[in-house]
Amino acid sequence: MTIKVEEYIREDASNPYKQWFDSLSAQAAAKVTVAKLRMALGNTSSIKWFDGMGECVIDWGPGYRIYLAKDGDTLIVLFGGGTKGGQQRDIDKAKALLVEYKERKKAMTAKPGSKHKGLQMALTRNFKETVIEHVQSDASFAQALLDEAATLFLNGEPETARLILRDLVNATIGFEQLATLTAKPSKSLHRMLSPSGNPSMDNLAAIFRAVRERLQVSLSAHSVAA
Repeated sequence: MTIKVEEYIREDASNPYKQWFDSLSAQAAAKVTVAKLRMALGNTSSIKWFDGMGECVIDWGPGYRIYLAKDGDTLIVLFGGGTKGGQQRDIDKAKALLVEYKERKKAMTAKPGSKHKGLQMALTRNFKETVIEHVQSDASFAQALLDEAATLFLNGEPETARLILRDLVNATIGFEQLATLTAKPSKSLHRMLSPSGNPSMDNLAAIFRAVRERLQVSLSAHSVAA
């Protein structure tokens, strides 16, 4: 089941989750991105649920956490993150934001109209917008993501790897230019990098090469869990 993963936007337009994500090192941000893509694919096995919210645990580094809540069956809203060392403080912040989110959503539902529709549009935004912005502003993060994609392919998680490549293409060369570089129709490339795509090894190598050359980076993959 595909799940929408969104970041909560406060009434003052601030984005607590993005503020935390932007503070991470390139490698940590890449690990966190992989965790979110797994959520989007319906894999929530790393999430511990309590008090109406969830804590996604990333078994890497200082023990990163993502704080979130489900809104219905197909939406996950992100409220922030942290590490094991600041766990309780981060949980308390996320709980307060969750209460705020629910109150704002309830008010919008109770008072429909053009003004509230506009506010509702700003209630959340897709987490991939933050990922793409981060790729475009931090070359080391882009390389870390490319390495994660290669590692995920090597370790039998191609669905997540394809989504990483898709985001990297969208953030850098775009599918039209990728089509020119690989001599493949852009629609075919979109299908290849969808969750259900099945690119051949030749096509996959061509996509990796095009992205790597655009980023002007080397590629490093590891035969361990990403």
